[in-house]
Amino acid sequence: MSYITTYLKKHFDPVNADINDIEIADIAHALSLLCRANGHFVHFYSVAQHCLNCAKEAKMRGYSKRVQLGCLLHDASEAYLSDVTRPIKAQLPKYLEVEEKLQNTIFDKWLTPALTDEERKLVFEIDDAVLYHEFLNLMDEKTSDEEPNIVAELEYDFCDFSEIENKFISKFNLLTGIKENRFVGVDWLKGKWLAVELHNNIVHYDTFDNIELLCEHYENADVILIDAPIGLPENSAEAENRPDQSARDYLKVKNRKSSIFNVPFRQMIYAENKEEFWTLNKKLSAKVSSQSFGIIKCIKDVDEFLSLNPEWKNRLLESHPECAFQALNNGQGLEFSKHSDEGIELRTQILSKYVRNVKDFLRMTPRNAREDILDALALAVTAKLGFKSIPADPKEDSRGLKMQIVVADF
Repeated sequence: MSYITTYLKKHFDPVNADINDIEIADIAHALSLLCRANGHFVHFYSVAQHCLNCAKEAKMRGYSKRVQLGCLLHDASEAYLSDVTRPIKAQLPKYLEVEEKLQNTIFDKWLTPALTDEERKLVFEIDDAVLYHEFLNLMDEKTSDEEPNIVAELEYDFCDFSEIENKFISKFNLLTGIKENRFVGVDWLKGKWLAVELHNNIVHYDTFDNIELLCEHYENADVILIDAPIGLPENSAEAENRPDQSARDYLKVKNRKSSIFNVPFRQMIYAENKEEFWTLNKKLSAKVSSQSFGIIKCIKDVDEFLSLNPEWKNRLLESHPECAFQALNNGQGLEFSKHSDEGIELRTQILSKYVRNVKDFLRMTPRNAREDILDALALAVTAKLGFKSIPADPKEDSRGLKMQIVVADF
């Protein structure tokens, strides 16, 4: 076989590389999982981290964006060739020939005109300086008698692979002028907020104790969709404006309709105890189910946050996983419950049409959270694709919050 299969499932010939097959996503992914020093550092420290540190040092020295990009990409050939230690590499003239040819092809793709001899010299100087300090910090060893000067505060800590992968692509996008996109889907998971982010088409998840921390973390996101009621009624007339019944009507499979239930009135979510909640339910004729009481903590968290942070009003938007999945499934209802193996597989297949390597991502997540992770990912995909409102002309509650559920708009 004369090729390797890349992360993006490309058949790549590293000896005779086609410049059109070189992708930054392949490079970032592979380098984030490739350990420096042949794995002998005290903890995992990737080639991608080394490249990020080199680019950081170039920036702190005041070098041009071309030199910074050269630093970021100077080991990119290793994404296709692996990282061979220097003593062995010196004994492999054919390898050196292939490496130089491939590295120049990568440079040619994104650095036009080519780096000058002086620019290359600056890149290699930084590469050696960062290597020295990596061994000093991670092995307590000096690789030469003279310590090279470093201006930047380099980062040597162990980091999550997907975090480094995203940082690498973010730095690449910054240096090449490519606009970044960040889309977030949010679900409630065992007393915490679960967020799944699509950032540069890479999937990442995290949890937060409250919605304020989540929104602070994703301040720069393009869109955040959340599986939580936004826009609360305060009386029966206003309850008619909620999208709950319209969303139930939208769902085509009868068994899925029960996942959408009537939202408590605003007065009820601020009840001090369960007794007061049900007293208000009767007094206000809210007609909510026991499911509603089970999620008043998350409803209150969102409502309080939006009340105290008006800049997020109608920016943090409500969606619903069952509606989202139906839209992503070409408008076809989902036959199986998300709690079944068949339902998990079906939802994974649907999302795989929009996000690469969903199954690989799920393998890295806790098994008992996969239903919620798939739900949140469906919302993130919806955010990325663009969406429409259920109902088409949503009304606002007394605080100016739109009462709507959004789904992908094709």
